[in-house]
Amino acid sequence: MTDEKELWRHNFKQVIFFVEVAQENLQVAPSSNGVAERSIKDGLREGVFHHLLEEKKRKAIYNAELRKIVDPVLEAAVTLLDDPIATPQEFVEGLEKIATLCREATETIDWMEDEEEVEQVIDEFETRYLATLATTLSSHFTIATKLAKHKPVDGEYFDVGTYIFSKDPGPGRVHVADLHKAMDSGVSTTSFKRGFVSYERFPPIQLMTYGQWFAYIHAVWDEWYRPRLAAAYSRQLGEKFVKDDIKSAFMGELNKIRNDVIHNQARVNKSEKNKILAWATADGMVGMTTERMLGLREMFPRDELLTPPNKGEAPKTKLLPWTATVELIEEVTRLAADLGLSRREKNEIGNEMLRLWLSNHSGE
Repeated sequence: MTDEKELWRHNFKQVIFFVEVAQENLQVAPSSNGVAERSIKDGLREGVFHHLLEEKKRKAIYNAELRKIVDPVLEAAVTLLDDPIATPQEFVEGLEKIATLCREATETIDWMEDEEEVEQVIDEFETRYLATLATTLSSHFTIATKLAKHKPVDGEYFDVGTYIFSKDPGPGRVHVADLHKAMDSGVSTTSFKRGFVSYERFPPIQLMTYGQWFAYIHAVWDEWYRPRLAAAYSRQLGEKFVKDDIKSAFMGELNKIRNDVIHNQARVNKSEKNKILAWATADGMVGMTTERMLGLREMFPRDELLTPPNKGEAPKTKLLPWTATVELIEEVTRLAADLGLSRREKNEIGNEMLRLWLSNHSGE
């Protein structure tokens, strides 16, 4: 399912949830003397209808079929907000009409084909790239602010669960000095000789925060957006592409940094020959500085991804993405040995299994 469809499915499900609660409340208190129309409508605009109205104003829906599904719900929401509300019953009835449209829209979305365009896939990937990067860059702000306000009289231990300082150690508490060390990224100052200079340190919290983003964004690229981009290019160019045909030098180098940070304690190994993300420091560390992370916001490889892929040589084999019971595998192994199958004939067992499964289920 595309990001766009998933978003609207969520929007509609959220409206349905709100309407169900409103119906429950009306059943419990059917004799209410009236409703505060202005506050209710403000609540709808700023709360449950917020995303619907925001997207209506932006008019950013790619898929024309999806737009036809969404428009009636948006129109019904606007009508409810424009019409006067006299009683709770009228209010809930108006919401129920919207909820009915939302249920129908959700069912239709679930049956839609994901025939998205190349530009849509890239735009959705860029949105996720930038939104998660923004969160990563600000993720330690709360704890840093808390530490900046710390006073000795508050206690020297920080309770991770309650986010308050304590005078006594205990489970789930870390000494403030250790917390500072986990966040200390070095110092910057001015040299009359060299100008603005920095001594850089890459503390655990920084490596964890930035490393997690690298791991996440590479995972969604490789497992979600590459296959979708391959499918979109296949439709656009009329030639069958697979995930491995979709390549990006930028994402490749990003993956090498991810590998070094997660698997090599942030020491340069795989990323040693990086040209785009040449982040190696003089002492052989991956220099994940805040300045470099900020620079990533302008490095999204849009032009690279908009370049049509070349059809690569497809791999001859691939490991099956499923498991089987040990007993069944051993039984097949024994039978293959009893039959005296050659290595080449044994390699054909997997293809024979898949053909048999497809034959038994293709008519369902």
